[in-house]
Amino acid sequence: MPGPYRHITTSMDGEVLVLTLQLEEVKDYVLAEELRYELTHAAKRANARKIVVDLHKMLFMTSMACVSFLGLKASVRETGGRLVMCNMSDFIRKVFNAKRLLTPSQYTGNVAFEVAETLADALERLAEP
Repeated sequence: MPGPYRHITTSMDGEVLVLTLQLEEVKDYVLAEELRYELTHAAKRANARKIVVDLHKMLFMTSMACVSFLGLKASVRETGGRLVMCNMSDFIRKVFNAKRLLTPSQYTGNVAFEVAETLADALERLAEP
């Protein structure tokens, strides 16, 4: 399912929408907002409730890039869907950890983002009921 996107590619694996970032880095607000738009648009366009974001090409991001992923997370939550991030480099994982997006909430115990090591792991996780 190719889309009119500059920063991501989309594909379907069964009922799972796979959004693959084509960016190596996200350092500014404008790019973060463009990415947020593309991610949320692709998810809505596919009408998918199970989504994987593959970050294998991303090497660097500032905390501003978290806006992109939080926007997608909010959109997925609205539909009662599920989102799993995969292939995070150590640096990207550190940025998510610094923003406490991979840490369980002290109030609910929920984590903002589910993370899998590989795309195959993410797809397997979403195959579970």
